[in-house]
Amino acid sequence: MIKKLATIGVTVALLASSALPAFAVKPAGNLAGAQKIPWNLSAAVMPVPPYGSLDIPGSDTASKLIFNQPNGKVSAMVTGAMNGLNPDTIYTVYLSNGYTPYVFTGWNLDGVWGLDFNSTLYPSGNPYAHSVTIAGATATGSSTGNTYTASVSVVGGSVTIAATYSFGSAAFPYSYTATGTISGTGTLSGTWLGSDGDSGTWNSTSGTAVKTHTGDLGWPGQLAGTTPFTFITDSLGSGSWHYNFTGTVPAFSVWINEAGGTMLISYNLPATP
Repeated sequence: MIKKLATIGVTVALLASSALPAFAVKPAGNLAGAQKIPWNLSAAVMPVPPYGSLDIPGSDTASKLIFNQPNGKVSAMVTGAMNGLNPDTIYTVYLSNGYTPYVFTGWNLDGVWGLDFNSTLYPSGNPYAHSVTIAGATATGSSTGNTYTASVSVVGGSVTIAATYSFGSAAFPYSYTATGTISGTGTLSGTWLGSDGDSGTWNSTSGTAVKTHTGDLGWPGQLAGTTPFTFITDSLGSGSWHYNFTGTVPAFSVWINEAGGTMLISYNLPATP
């Protein structure tokens, strides 16, 4: 049944394209016309992880998605001509609500509150535990009973903490500068240098940095009035599917899944009047 559905979809798509040239400009007052909607690999528009684990590089440009608004009883037609996928594999099509692409905007370190420092000059005390409270670009902390204030800078996946302690002379208070990186899971680690020449390594022990972002974090949900359906690829990794809408269609997107994971996500398709 799945192979038969794919064949029918190809036939209907060919009939539609023979009635109007693909990508034709719509005549004034006429809804007829087709447009090509780009595909994205899932990792390009949703956070990684979990998206991107099943992406097949090249399948987004090899596959085609055609959206057509003909005159007549059918208000819109969407056709997927899929290529570059795994051969002889069942894929699921989700006609989905529109979405806003996820964009990573940086790291927030406010949730990190424990650090360990290892000393080269005083290894017998290793590790030296630091309790720290980070609030954006500033921090307060304490270690071995001594308090400090600090500036915090995050650039991409790199972090710098420059601290000045409350002890020492007014002209030469004790200070340290710790530089490091933020792992994909939000832990911190790096090296540090003190104003007395001491140095060593450091790492976070409690709390993690959190990614900040704009856009959506995941699937926007099934488009109302539709249900998921499947198609199967041939031995070359090609297959097709077709869907007819009636009535008004809101802006929507198309998601292609395999083995429970998303690999292709379309741009948003326009709403129909």
